Amino acid sequence: MSFQLPEYIKNYLSSAKYRKPFDSFVSNGTFYAQLNYQWMDYMQTVVRPCIAYSTASVDGNINSLLSTSAGLAITKGATRLIVGDKIFFNGDDEACKFLSDIWSPQTNFNRILSRAVNFMFVGGTSVLKANRDARGRNTLSVSRIDRTMISTDENGEITSAVFFISLLSKMRNDVETTYWLVEERKYNEFGDSVIVYKVFSKSGTEKSPVMPDSGLKGIVFERLPKKVQAELRALGITETNTELPLPCRDGLGVWLLSRTATNSCIPDAPLGDPLLYGALDLLWSIDVVFSGSLTDVLNGEGKILVPKQFLQDTLNRLQAQYPGTEFKVTTTELNTYHDDSFVYVMPSMFDKDKMSPTPIQFDIRAEQYGKMWEMYERAACVRAGFSPTSIFPYLTPDNSTKTATEVTAEENLTRASVREIHGLIIPVLNRALREILYQEGFSDDVQIQLTDYIGNKMQFDDNVRQNLTAGLIPQEIAVKQVNNLTESETQEYMAKIRIDEKRNDPYDGLSEEYQGILNDNSEQTAQLPSVGVGRSGSGNTGDGAQGIPETDTETANKPFNR
Repeated sequence: MSFQLPEYIKNYLSSAKYRKPFDSFVSNGTFYAQLNYQWMDYMQTVVRPCIAYSTASVDGNINSLLSTSAGLAITKGATRLIVGDKIFFNGDDEACKFLSDIWSPQTNFNRILSRAVNFMFVGGTSVLKANRDARGRNTLSVSRIDRTMISTDENGEITSAVFFISLLSKMRNDVETTYWLVEERKYNEFGDSVIVYKVFSKSGTEKSPVMPDSGLKGIVFERLPKKVQAELRALGITETNTELPLPCRDGLGVWLLSRTATNSCIPDAPLGDPLLYGALDLLWSIDVVFSGSLTDVLNGEGKILVPKQFLQDTLNRLQAQYPGTEFKVTTTELNTYHDDSFVYVMPSMFDKDKMSPTPIQFDIRAEQYGKMWEMYERAACVRAGFSPTSIFPYLTPDNSTKTATEVTAEENLTRASVREIHGLIIPVLNRALREILYQEGFSDDVQIQLTDYIGNKMQFDDNVRQNLTAGLIPQEIAVKQVNNLTESETQEYMAKIRIDEKRNDPYDGLSEEYQGILNDNSEQTAQLPSVGVGRSGSGNTGDGAQGIPETDTETANKPFNR
């Protein structure tokens, strides 16, 4: 897929290092060569092009020449929408507190989740793995599908997985060589889950490494350099080429995050469709429009039409100036003159008075190109399952004002995609977190909650306030939704709101006798401001059953969510 550019633009690009997509810094040619033949065609024709467009890199002839990197923008924008701006943990108080206050910050779980979703969009599937280092810390890591070889059963459960991990990836020039760590998790002939570590010397270059054959035997641990041994010990590895027991409760401690429930190409495959699957033609169209617009810009420098006879006159003067030197004028002069601002033409008959040099200026069709560019970007976003403005906020609206139905339809598209993907990945994330909690000795009664897509925040907040005013939702729900709070944060807000309401109540602090007199007077009571919890229609009373805790102690005993 490439746009046929004029020859002089190709020559310009060949000498300009940063004018086209970067060559992929990871050559996975040897990875694809090791694939089972039944998967090779799918990975080469579906996954590999999507990875190239999603990473804005050149992989062979894929995504070559000029590119706008629209696939990269769509992938990153969709990742932000799915991950959201906040992660919640609901369930057992102690376990939630451990995850939110200790484990998540120490392991940078936000980064892990972003990588998992991004890799899932890039290749359709990402591989989540539970690990334990030498210090006994339990962590999660994510691998892209083109760095992992997996086998599954008919339920999609992983029965074996091979991971290619780079070792000694230091930026200082003090290491003689670098190594591959190949980690294989599988069930042995007795049905026990085991893990095998193998280490191979890395051949090739950092930009084009050659992956090892996972079926071979690696280097013995004792024969590895001291630096490599130290790095392996930091990972909790002290043996190589040996089957070690895998202490995971949930299978092999490896799970698949798939973007779609089914695979469009292979119905039985446990892999999901890449985000850009089905939109590659639109991304190619965007690059064609970009290439065409750049061609107009370069042509727009202006040209001067000069009769070729002028070149002949110059030749005559040169011959007179340098007698005995042979000068020739051929059609190759057009290629060797090295000045694209002049175009030479040969008139049928020469008349110096009528054939003076003529400057011309090509029209730069910026408006037309802009409309085509936006049209293809909108179509590509919709085909990926998101509203265009949620991915590309700079898209300008058309001349006609959109109706509320059209705006709602666009927002509902993104909201539906976010909820669908959340429904697919949250159960998998819960399994991984429960494995972590089990290894750490906590209750596994915990669920992760990702923030839903809100869309137009101002319109959403106004809708919540109207429902609160109409008595259709409790005040507690309104506070939680408008401020995007967790359950515990909401309880703290409500407690402070109640304190403020009491402080501002002119009748607060009156004697009980006087309060009773006012309560007996229905007319006066109707004029008093309401201070009861849930007065907006929740049906709650002030007994604390469903309302706000009466004391700070009760608030502290509520589930800790974050």
